[in-house]
Amino acid sequence: MIGETIRKLIHVIFSLLLAIPLFLRGYIEPGIVYGAALALGGIIYSTQVKGLPEWLKVSMQIPQVRHLEAMVESFEKLISMVERDYERRSGWLGMMSGLIGGASSYFIFGHHMIYGVLALVFVDGISAIFGMNFGRRGVPFSNKTIEGTLSGFLSFYIILIPITGKLIESLILAAASSISELYGIEDNISVPIVASAVSYFLGLPVLIYP
Repeated sequence: MIGETIRKLIHVIFSLLLAIPLFLRGYIEPGIVYGAALALGGIIYSTQVKGLPEWLKVSMQIPQVRHLEAMVESFEKLISMVERDYERRSGWLGMMSGLIGGASSYFIFGHHMIYGVLALVFVDGISAIFGMNFGRRGVPFSNKTIEGTLSGFLSFYIILIPITGKLIESLILAAASSISELYGIEDNISVPIVASAVSYFLGLPVLIYP
């Protein structure tokens, strides 16, 4: 239980990192960063599924570059703390799906993507942590708990009210994000995209102006 809680806390930190390019827009276009991250994530995903190419295996045995192997191992240990078992077996699916969800939100809905990041933190992160530690009753047709879902929904709704200044719109956004977390095929993709989309169509303030 403690291990899962720590894993989810690290997941929350990674979710927050998705928003960093939005704050660097004065120096570099966020789309470039997200595109580069997707490309790098795709390469990492491919090596996890297919294995390292032969030339790279050979080069890593050269003494001068051997320290890279230790760096790769350290990175793998860090990612393993965040990924669930099925995600590791599938080539770090969680990391890749998080990049896809965040980047897609930005490319489609622009700076409304910030709501997707907040939803990942509260609706996905807080609900999972609370559900693992205090959840007792399951949600129908889902592996989530009622207690965890309510904690994520309420925390997201409460944080949205001062940000948007709109009670009803914040309620709709929090509810839609919670539903996408409950019934989305991959919550790392469904939660940020749904939250970004709903905030966009509701005309909520973007917080970070382009």
